[in-house]
Amino acid sequence: MNGKLIVSCNRYLGQPGPWFGPQVTDQNVRWISFDDRPVYYWERKIRKPNLAMARTALKAVWFARRERARLLFITDAGAAVWCGLVSVIVPSKIPYCAFTFNYPELPKGIKRSLMSLALRRIDEFFVHSSMERSLYSKHFNVPVERFKVRLWGIGKPVVFPEHSLQPQPFISAIGSNGRDYKTLMEASRLLPHIPVVAVVLPKNLKGIAVPSNVRVLVDAPFEEAMNTLRHSEFTVLPLKSSTTPCGHVTLVCAMHLGKAVIATDSGGVSDYITSGHNGILCKASSPGDLAAAINKLWSDPELTARLAAANQHFGATHCTEEVARGDLAALMIRHDLLTKHTAATCDHS
Repeated sequence: MNGKLIVSCNRYLGQPGPWFGPQVTDQNVRWISFDDRPVYYWERKIRKPNLAMARTALKAVWFARRERARLLFITDAGAAVWCGLVSVIVPSKIPYCAFTFNYPELPKGIKRSLMSLALRRIDEFFVHSSMERSLYSKHFNVPVERFKVRLWGIGKPVVFPEHSLQPQPFISAIGSNGRDYKTLMEASRLLPHIPVVAVVLPKNLKGIAVPSNVRVLVDAPFEEAMNTLRHSEFTVLPLKSSTTPCGHVTLVCAMHLGKAVIATDSGGVSDYITSGHNGILCKASSPGDLAAAINKLWSDPELTARLAAANQHFGATHCTEEVARGDLAALMIRHDLLTKHTAATCDHS
């Protein structure tokens, strides 16, 4: 078959296919996508290690080599590791790009050594904060030049239903990766007059006492999480440490929904939040500092509105799907999979 080929390897997130990739390449470029939906019984029963992703990576790498693909396009950090490991026994000169790379908890010991070996095969990583460039480079012993910063970019979340599913007013806390809900619960206990709705996974509250002014939604669907975020007064992003590289999805969703954010002062969010301008940053693991920031916004609607407006403006400027498409277009141009003329036409369409 004529034309150029891109093979993509993805974690299945509810819909097949490589995101909007085929819309940001020339017409003669084919996309073949592989994802980790379980096929065999043992893949459904065993999720750690992710046997389905191991099989998917093997198929993607083998297919890319056999069909002489121009690029292996990877949209998950775990998939990048498996593709790198497979490439030890199925070598090729095809460029590998991890377009979305994030590790909430860095591996240690033998696992770190194996992952470092695998990730050296990846030619280009896109991370979502400046801090992650040096963090992953040092931890996995991969040249820092391979890491490029791409702020998280998505469209405005759809909120359904339009009315709030929770009694108002309240503040929200949403997400699971790298979160410090112990500090949030201790801060909430200091503010019994402020209702909090937390959207979490069961692991987030293990061994943590929940105060009476906090309502917990466990394993809530994305639509309910976005409804909670949209109708909250503002949202809180408590992170485990000053170097936790998480929370970008929640941050950008809050931006697009016009919400102010209180976040842990972490290098992972410094590209997104400027304290006092579009949010408030607090010391890590400090219930008192977090409680003071929450009470400050709760008591000052004008300040909350000003921070929310600035946050929404930042998101509209730097964190949209259009910006993400531009980043992808630049990548495709470098690999001769999109002409500059076509890219310019798309930008103005």
